[in-house]
Amino acid sequence: MATTFPSFNALQAGKGDRVSVRRPLAPTPLLALLVVAVGIAAPGTTQARAPAAVARHVIILSLDGARADALQRVWPPSLREQGAASWSARTTLPSSTLPSHTSMVTGVGPETHHVRFNDWHPGQPRLALPSIFTEVRRGGGTVRLLVAKRKLEFLAAAELVTYLSFPRHRQGDVIETAGRTFAEERPTLLFIHVADPDDAGHRDGWMSEPYLNVIAEAPLLVARLLRDVAAAGRLGETLLIVTADHGGHDRTHGTARPEDVTIPWVALGGAARAGATLTQPIMTYDTAATVLQALGIPIPPGWQGRPVTDALAAEVPKR
Repeated sequence: MATTFPSFNALQAGKGDRVSVRRPLAPTPLLALLVVAVGIAAPGTTQARAPAAVARHVIILSLDGARADALQRVWPPSLREQGAASWSARTTLPSSTLPSHTSMVTGVGPETHHVRFNDWHPGQPRLALPSIFTEVRRGGGTVRLLVAKRKLEFLAAAELVTYLSFPRHRQGDVIETAGRTFAEERPTLLFIHVADPDDAGHRDGWMSEPYLNVIAEAPLLVARLLRDVAAAGRLGETLLIVTADHGGHDRTHGTARPEDVTIPWVALGGAARAGATLTQPIMTYDTAATVLQALGIPIPPGWQGRPVTDALAAEVPKR
């Protein structure tokens, strides 16, 4: 028996039948992980043609729990002019951290990756599906993840992930580490996760003054990260995607309410199209497809995600 979310379907206008939202009865982490391991058939023998690369580096900054309307209020003209933005992107259901991030990096929805649980501990199985991390490495690139919640270690092999525990590492600390990591390692793909907005939402309420104060720091952190990439001499060939896993209402999230499922999606850096307003519908799993498209890596067959091509520059800048 399936639980449906009809109000969520209306939010997917323009995405056709790409999203199917179903929740099995009483899923368990162990069962879901076993399904993840075997749930997708191996791709066919026909390899998709590699797209033309527009970037040599991609950075994803996931602001856990950042509502699009909150971030839009404080997004400055200087950053608007530098990139392409949508303030009406959507996450998947349940609108929770681990299911949403799994869609963000695998290019498929929960009905395909089967990660509807929102907890994970070291020693449990990790994600076994093709993801942006596996595909970038398959293509010869390097990958690093910096995460402020331990459960996000689930997303990639242990040797790729650095856990920066929250609240010991606030969002400013994470961004500082990210800038240093990029300068020292120049990874092809750098995934950064901060937990501060989600913490403030659960503690004080989404759109409360403490929550909005945390969100107000985000543009400064983004600008700092861009400066660090520029100092490393790689801004012209880098795509930075700023997004979130979910929003929230009151002191919770996880539902089909617009406040929970509407997320920001912003592309910056030399590989982004400057000053663009994105009007195409965007789902969080489109992030995965956009990452591979930008790097010139074939998108795996069966992915639901489609690259947000309107956010990308025409070609990779020459060094």
